[in-house]
Amino acid sequence: MNWQDRLITIYLYVCKHYQDKLWIYSQRMSHYADLSFSDEKVITLYLFGVLDKHRANKNIYGSADRHLPP
Repeated sequence: MNWQDRLITIYLYVCKHYQDKLWIYSQRMSHYADLSFSDEKVITLYLFGVLDKHRANKNIYGSADRHLPP
């Protein structure tokens, strides 16, 4: 499975569970939250980075920056 298919699969899984019950535990509560980038996308990118064996947030951000266009 290539990285695009894996990312889409993770996103669909997260969306399904986020709408069911996950939103209760992971909703952003900041006044400065950029809501143009959804909570589902944030969770997906984090899980995608962890599955690529990145542990630090800086490495996860670098992985997302390499794979996704601005």
